[in-house]
Formats: sequence, C-alpha cells, structure tokens
Amino acid sequence: MLNKKKYGSDQIVLAAIETIEEVDFLLMTELTAWFVLSGYLEIMRNGSDILIRTGDIFVLNKGDIVRVIGSEENATLTVKFLTNEYQEEYPSFKLNIPLSMVYKKDGYELVKNGMAYLYIEMIYPGEGSDYIIEGYSKRLIGLLHRYLGSADEKEQSHAASDKVKEIVSYININYAEKLSLDEIAEKSYSSKYYLAHSFKKHLGISIGNYIKEVRLFHSLRMLESTNDKIVMIALANGFPNVRSFNEAFKMRYHLTPAEFREDRQKEKIQNRVEGVLSQDVLALLSAYVPLGDLPAASPIAPDRIEVQLDLHKTIGRYSKVNHVLKVKGELRDDRLLEVRGRLGVKWVAVTRIFKKLDLQMKEGNLVCSFRELDRMLQQIVSVGMLPYLQFQTIDFDDWEERGFHNKGWFQTVVTELNLHLQQNYLTSQEWMYEFRCFYELQNSGELCLPLVNAISTFKGYKNIVIHFPMPPEDAVSLDMVCHNTIYCIDDWTRMRKISLEAALDHLFDEAYIRVIGQNTNMKDQNRILDQMLVYEQDDYLHAYSDLAQANASIWQYINLINHNEIAGHYFPPLSLDSAKLFEYFPDELASKLSLFTPDGRYKDNWYATEFVNRLFDEIVFKNDSCIVTKQQENYRILSVYPEEELHLIINQNNEQFELAWHKARSPYVFVKLELTNLEGSYRLIKQRLTPEQIDQRLDLADLRKCKKLSLEDITYWNAINRPSRSVDQLKIKGHHTLEFEVPIFGIVMIDLEKINDYC
Repeated sequence: MLNKKKYGSDQIVLAAIETIEEVDFLLMTELTAWFVLSGYLEIMRNGSDILIRTGDIFVLNKGDIVRVIGSEENATLTVKFLTNEYQEEYPSFKLNIPLSMVYKKDGYELVKNGMAYLYIEMIYPGEGSDYIIEGYSKRLIGLLHRYLGSADEKEQSHAASDKVKEIVSYININYAEKLSLDEIAEKSYSSKYYLAHSFKKHLGISIGNYIKEVRLFHSLRMLESTNDKIVMIALANGFPNVRSFNEAFKMRYHLTPAEFREDRQKEKIQNRVEGVLSQDVLALLSAYVPLGDLPAASPIAPDRIEVQLDLHKTIGRYSKVNHVLKVKGELRDDRLLEVRGRLGVKWVAVTRIFKKLDLQMKEGNLVCSFRELDRMLQQIVSVGMLPYLQFQTIDFDDWEERGFHNKGWFQTVVTELNLHLQQNYLTSQEWMYEFRCFYELQNSGELCLPLVNAISTFKGYKNIVIHFPMPPEDAVSLDMVCHNTIYCIDDWTRMRKISLEAALDHLFDEAYIRVIGQNTNMKDQNRILDQMLVYEQDDYLHAYSDLAQANASIWQYINLINHNEIAGHYFPPLSLDSAKLFEYFPDELASKLSLFTPDGRYKDNWYATEFVNRLFDEIVFKNDSCIVTKQQENYRILSVYPEEELHLIINQNNEQFELAWHKARSPYVFVKLELTNLEGSYRLIKQRLTPEQIDQRLDLADLRKCKKLSLEDITYWNAINRPSRSVDQLKIKGHHTLEFEVPIFGIVMIDLEKINDYC
C-alpha cells in the first residue's frame, strides 16, 4: 500500500511523504496523521466513508481498520506516533471530517505547520534535531488534544473489538500459511461461529474473504516489484495452486496476474519518460507552509473557471420555478407581501382543508360553514397571490375522525365547496386544485377512492393537478399540445400534461401502489436528513449547516438549467416557518429547510431563494457552479461552490455520485470572467454568504443560545445575519475582468448595473 519515498527517525515518531495506494483492509498499529499534499484519499473507517482532499489532514487512531482508495500518484505526508511497552498509549481522538482550510481552520494551520516542520527536520537533521523532533511530536499530540478532543466511549465502540483486531493482526502475519476458521478460533480461544459473526459485523467481510484479500494484496505487490514466476508468487502467498490464484486475482482486479504485470511494466516505462514523479517533495510542502530558503512552489491553486464572454450574445432563457409557499403558523399580510415581492412566489398552499370547515348535523342534514377557510383564501387573494388547494388523503382521515363515515356526504361537502368558490371568488378558475389520492404509508401504499371521486367535481377547471409518484408514460411536457388536459405532478414536483380520462385510469394502476410501497420518498428524505445531520452534530460545522443547505439549493437550480430542464415546469413547495413540505416529511427536516425560524429570523435559505429569483431571463453563460444573466445592459451573476455530493444523493444517481465522490476539489473555486462588449458607467454590487462571514458574527453567539428572543433582538439578528454587501462604481470601455473566489459552502451574487450618463 505504501510506496515510501524517505523516512526519518525511528525512535519516537516516523514521517514520510508517500504514495498511498488502494488496499481493502489496513489495521492501524499506531496513531497516524495523513496530510494529503496532492491528489486525494478515499477511506472507509469503521463503517464511515470519508474523502480526504488535497490540502486536508486526517487522523487515524491506533486500532482503526480502514479501506483505502488513493488517486494515482497522490503525495501524502504521513506521521506515525510510536509507542513502546513502557509508554502510556495515546488516546483516541475525535475526528469524522478532515481538518482543512475551512474545517477547524485554526487547529488546521497549527497541525499542518507542525507536520511539515517535523518532516523537514527529519530529512535535514542538524545539531539538536532529536530534541526538536521530540518537541514537534509532543506539540502535535497537544494540538490534537486541544482541537479534536478525545473520542468518547460511544465513538470508540464503533471501532473493531480487541478480539477482531487480534485476528486481523494474526492473519496479516500468517497469511502465507494454510489458515482455517477452526484454527483461528482455537488460537483466539473463541467459538468459530461467534468469531465469524463478530468479524463480519465489524468489518463487513467474512474471515475467509479477508484472508483472500490479504493474500491478493501481497501477491499484487510481488507482481509489481519482483520477477518471480507466477506459480512461486501464488504459493508464497498461501494460494494452493496457480489456478485458484488466477481465478481470485481476475475476479478482484479484472486482469490475470500475467496481464497485470505486463500493464504495470508499461506504466513504469511511460512514467520514466514523462517524469511523473519528478516533482520535488519540498516543493509540494512549500505550497502549504513557508519553508524559508527551501525550493518554492506556487500556492494551492483552487479550481478555476476562466472564460471570455461576449455580453451581446445569449445562449438561452432562464425561467423561474413556481414555488408553492407552505405556512405552518398564522398567515401575515406583511410576510406574504415580502415573499411575493422578494422571492417572486405567487402560489400559497392551502392544506388540511376539511380541518378548516365547520361541519354540523342539524335535523339529519349536514350543514357546512366555510368561514375559517374563507378568511385564509381572502387573505391570500388580497395580497395578490393565488391559492394552491391541496386535497389529500389526510383530508379524508380528518373527515372520518370527526365521526362522519358516510362517503357520499364527503362528496357532497366537496360539491358544496366547489359551488361556494365559484360564487364568491371571481379568480377561483385560476387557482390550482391538486389531488394527492395515494396513502403513502410505511411499507405499503393505498388509493383513497372518495378522494378520487371528488376530482370529477372540479371537471372543467383548467388547473386540476393529480399527483403520481412518477409521471405516467402518456404524460407530455407543458409546452406540448394535449386535449382535455389537466396536469400531473410527480414526486420531484415536475408538472406535465395529461388528459383527465387517462389520469383517472392511471390512478388504478397497481404499478404506482408498488412504487409507493417501496417508501422511496421517505427513504430519500431520511437520507437527506442524515446528510444534513453530519453538519448539525459536528461541534464546528453546525454553524454552517444553513449555509450548506442554501448552497445546495442554488446548485440544484443551476444544475436543472445545465440539464436543459425548464425550471418553470417545476412546482416545488417552499417552507416559510418549518411547515412540512409534504405530509410524509420528517418534522426535523422541514425545520432545516424553512426560510425563517419560528420566531421570524431569516435563514440562509431565504437569501438563496432570493438570489435565484433575481436572475434575469436571458442567459449569457452557465456551467456547474456559475450562471451569468442579462436584461438589456444590466447583468446578474450567481456563483456557488459546487456541492455535487449532496445534489447527487438527493437525485439518487449512484453512478454519477461515484464519479463526483472521487473528484477531489480545492476548498475554493476561483472565477475569472473576461467581459467584452461592455461600455459605460456601472455600479458593481457584490453580495456574499460564506463561512468566513459566519465566523465573524460573534455578536450573535449569545443570541444563538436564547430559546426566546425579543422583537428587538430578532431585528438586530436579521440586520447582521445577512449577506455582506459592497458597492463600487466602474467606468468600462469595451472590456472588464471580473475576478472573485467562492469558498466551500459559499454563495456570491454580483450585479453589474448600468448607470445613465447625462451630459
């Protein structure tokens, strides 16, 4: 696994710059720190996947068992802290996310410098080096104590047990011998059945397969480094014969041993020709720490977007999504006006409709009052917005919970509601009427027939919408012609057209029940929540959790455009105040995705939605993290750090996710836009939301701890907790270069606003 370049002292600590290659299982025998100078490492440690990017530092505790995938010819500074039988063991440290320029950056700077100077002292020893090396070693342990803290018992329980570590160590030493489960169980004084179960539970692989992996690993090293015959390599590594070795090797590496050796020999010749390993290791280090008179190298280059744009040319049009606002608490006119004006939202969801009806039995007749529902509808209409009525299976549940079990009466109430709307609201024909007729239950699905029958009551309305978990095959795009049309909406909130008759037929298709029974929606939401809790549960990253979600939401919109999707065909819900986006939504996830806290504080999601809404209709440029739009001679540019991982988790594209996961990135994206055909006076308005700003909001630290804030406190919070803003005035004659950096989680919005020059 370790292709060593140079080691120093072997007394207290070992340091080396290495190429760390792929290995399936590695037992860490010492506390080890990895500092990736170039390339990346992907590891699975005690069941968790972790990506260590260029510039990151990660700490592995003694006893950790890891799988490793390294990028080709990565350069990694490895520091191992050694112990002997007379020395107290180092503690296990708490680190689930690599130290970086963004994560725990104060500690990162100190640990990074300590590792680099320790290595330099080892390869250039001088008078007193032993004492200096010992000092650096102890300092690094102290820094890990200070900035990471010791892992608690719960975290350490995820690591492999002492018995499993003992077995791994025994196999690693004796892999060339004939090994059996019975023999290993006897050596470890354990039942072979208990042993097999415990080993598989901790490592996710059987003892037999682990033995085979270790043998293949050592065989592969011999194929690379020796000219021994393949039969000798097979026997030397515990394989009974060449045939079993060939079969196991080809299954694992997709090549025979002979083919593998031939390919590696060709690669070595090519690498010598191209000088792949010619870069001085000190030049690698000097990109991260000042090394005095040692060879210098350019600093870490962030990912770059460099493009020249002719601002007179456009490549397409930008359409805005049709957000549907969901509100948990009371509607407020001022808030609705703000959402309409700043976010461009025109639809307001009206849910739990039957809860808002006053239903009473009088002399054997059912009497309906629509007073509470009217109050809400009138408020929505009065601020210039439109109701989006959602009839759901939960409405029928509410009906039955109130003691009304007559399904015919349910239809009667819906009919009366329809007549009431027609008679009292001139704009009711323009509203949306969505029907979600499927019960989405845990591990099952069911169709609510009374709700299906209620759809025909609104026949003739132009905005009937029926929900399907996935679009029916005969549904067409909104820009296509469809007769007797209504709309259907899928689980990803994309609208399509379909005839009413076809839609009603499809509701009885068992295929949709089967899809719902798989609980795909619930699993997706729980997966998103788990991903967000990675930030929430971390002592440091929790401060950035809102920003990370805001960044991902913008990235989704940009990605829609890049895949030639029309954003206007989507009607995603937008939570104002922790309202559930869908009935199956976890409350915790709804809270994290909302625009406001319950007491009225703006969240970063609000600003992200506002930025997206403010983009102009004409697109000048777009890629995976930046979009440039124009309106006449005014320009708006929106750029985010591209969060592929989160986006692809949401979209369940496992193949693309694997590719994105293996793509190491700098913690910054550098954007350089060469703008041409630009003439006149402009105001340059730059707004930024970044981790650095969050770090600077120290005045809010005490407010964050308060469970209840006064109106004055909330006003103060909203005044500070907003994007930074800078304004410059430019005189441009034909050409202007715009340069800026976007840090991880970061969002940058830039306006180039034309100023009229009057003589």
